[in-house]
Amino acid sequence: MLTLAPKYGVSAVFLRRVCVRLGIPCPPRGYWAKKESGQRLKIPPLPKSQAGAPTGWRKGDVLSRNVEPEQTQDMPKSGSARRAMIMGSLGSFTSGRVASDGYLKPAKRNLPDLVVTEPTLRRAASILMKLATRFRDLDHRISVACGERGYTRKVIGDEDGRLKRSVFATSTWGPALPTIVFIDEIAIGLTIYEQTVDKEMVYLNGKYVSVHEARKLKPGLWKGIRAERYELTTDRAPSKRLCLRAYSPYHLIEWTQTWTERSASLAKQIDNIVESLITRSKSLAVELAEANRAAALERARWEAEWAKANARDERLAILKQREAALKELLNTIDSWRAGRRTEAFFDDIIARSTAMDAEARRALLAKVEDAKKLLQSPDSVEALMAWISPPAAPPE
Repeated sequence: MLTLAPKYGVSAVFLRRVCVRLGIPCPPRGYWAKKESGQRLKIPPLPKSQAGAPTGWRKGDVLSRNVEPEQTQDMPKSGSARRAMIMGSLGSFTSGRVASDGYLKPAKRNLPDLVVTEPTLRRAASILMKLATRFRDLDHRISVACGERGYTRKVIGDEDGRLKRSVFATSTWGPALPTIVFIDEIAIGLTIYEQTVDKEMVYLNGKYVSVHEARKLKPGLWKGIRAERYELTTDRAPSKRLCLRAYSPYHLIEWTQTWTERSASLAKQIDNIVESLITRSKSLAVELAEANRAAALERARWEAEWAKANARDERLAILKQREAALKELLNTIDSWRAGRRTEAFFDDIIARSTAMDAEARRALLAKVEDAKKLLQSPDSVEALMAWISPPAAPPE
């Protein structure tokens, strides 16, 4: 890096960030020392360009400072590596907080898009791993915590199998970066969440628990008169049934599809899900192209409107400047006319003073000089030179 960076006019640290952004492998620490000692070291091949990833850089291009290799976590090729990657992230889920209704709220944000409780966490991760394996077999890839630009995570809303939280729960956790499957050049976002259902709840030991759980905790309290002390209420609670939500990560296209576990588990629907998403990616590509075309037309229309409005504002500004310049010029001419009348007045007095005796004429001429000093009539040349010329008249 220290050798190549001056060639491109950047620092060694910046050049490393460029390589990381483009997916170019860099020599690890100690590489050059080992090579100088005579060791034969294996050079990793340049990886193939991936969908959505940049393939070039020129000096002057903006490079985001927060781009790091950990932000875009593509699924490894080997099954054992994929399992280690997904299952290794489960500790971050269980080591965080837990909402009042049982949903996990890990402190770390660059995690797989799983919105579940602890009992269903491992099963949800297993389903995501099976999806990644199935897509990998078809030469597609899943990116966990995808940091590539242009993709956003869709907030869980009114999809089939909706995650409707308890009124006593805090806000729903969500990853900072989406989990995305790239089918050729088309990206589709993925979320696995645990569905909620209406359950009868009772306030016991400082918290709301299901009636089924309360009967296990204190079976004796549910017999006779004492059972009447516990008022039942209906609220949303985790059902242990998982849902897979696929959505469009493009802001120009609104699309969501959900698979639930009403009749079969998600694990048994993997093939159907993969086939449906591959089919949907083809129509999504057409919709995205049309949306981009419509956005380009709208952008061109907006730019034309903006240019028209800007030209109108500039024309009004020029007209105002010309109006102000004309007013100033007329004021200067009026001042000059007043000065000429004053000069004519004094010239008449001076002409008439010739008939007066010397003493009276000297006194009169002295008053004329004092009056001229007091009036200070403007010089026409100086006044015109001080006048600011207006811009040219705008076209009609």
